[in-house]
Parts: sequence; structure tokens; C-alpha cells
Amino acid sequence: MSASSRRRSFAPWAVLAAGLWAASGCPTNEGESPESTPPPDSTLEATNTTEAPTSTGAADSTGPGWPLPTDDELLTCVRTCEGPWDCCPPNTQGLCPGPAYPYNYMCIDGLCVTPPCVADSDCLDESEQCVSVRGAPRCVRLCDGPGDDDPCPAIESDQTCSGVDDEGQTFCFAHCDNTGVFCGNTTCDSATGECVCSSKGQCQSNWDCV
Repeated sequence: MSASSRRRSFAPWAVLAAGLWAASGCPTNEGESPESTPPPDSTLEATNTTEAPTSTGAADSTGPGWPLPTDDELLTCVRTCEGPWDCCPPNTQGLCPGPAYPYNYMCIDGLCVTPPCVADSDCLDESEQCVSVRGAPRCVRLCDGPGDDDPCPAIESDQTCSGVDDEGQTFCFAHCDNTGVFCGNTTCDSATGECVCSSKGQCQSNWDCV
């Protein structure tokens, strides 16, 4: 199947994501600084309001419609939070947190949850598509498999056509075995290409190993 032959939509999750974002205590006035908004009394309280999981076990977790950081078998470093404003990338004040992708970060059980894309139109680069990777929607650039004609390194030097989505389609991915990818204090899981941890001490400040 070629990279251009599949178009995906995860529209039902958009409603869930918007509901969780609205319940998480995000600023509603345009331009209001996240720092001026007091965090909820407790992240767990906000979580219970939206019926998000209180257990870290994958079998018990209902989640917001896609896997949470605690739902898979990988231990990775994840940003901790008191509210979604703690999860926003640098230089996004006034935009993040927001009600729509890519700024609709969530804070569930004290952990940042990366926004899921809903449709290909969400992807910032029109060459990307919204696909499911280990159950979680993300924007990726699909490719036709590794080889001499691998287009990925020309786009990002640390990427190869080494990612695999849930339907078996390959995509450009910064696999931890790739040249230029460093896991720091964590280690490389070659099977998934992710940098994994075994304890919180391997993660940077304000991050946890989950």
C-alpha cells in the first residue's frame, strides 16, 4: 500500500479530547496567560470529573479514547503536571493550552498527555497523515519502507523509514538506533525505537518514568 493511498480520521476522539480539555481548568479568555489560571485543587480530582483512569494498569484504564502514558508496556520519561499549561511546548503562550490540535494538551493523573490528531487536516505539514501508532493517533510522514531510496534522512537527518503504524505502514521516525538520536540517561528499545527508562532518576527534573 503506497504512502499516499490512505486517509484517516479519528473524529470521535475529537469530542472526547475537547471535553477533557474543557474540564481540565484551562483558560477560556483569549490571550489569557496560563500562569494566571490557578491549577485545580488536585489533578486526581480533575481526572475523576472526566472519568479518566485512576489506575495505572492498562487493563483497568478506560482512558480518553486513546492510550495514556501508563497504558503501554514501555517505561518512558513523561512530563509531570498540575494542569495542561505545564505540558505546553516553549514559546506557545497564548496558544497553548487550547481546545484544538496541536495545543490541546491534557494533564491526567499528574502526567502530560500529548494531543492526538483527529484527521489528516490537523497535521501541520500537508505531506503528513494522521495514523494510529500503538493505539495513539499522531501525524507522521508515510514512506514505502527502508532502502536506498529512503526519503526520510533528506527531510530530517536523524530519521529513517523505520516507524511502523498499527496497520503495518512504515513512516519516517527518529528511531533510537539512528545516527544522531541520543537517549541520554535512558536506553534504546530497538523493538519500538523509543528511549526507555527503568527509574525516575533517569529522567530530567519534573519528569517521571511511567
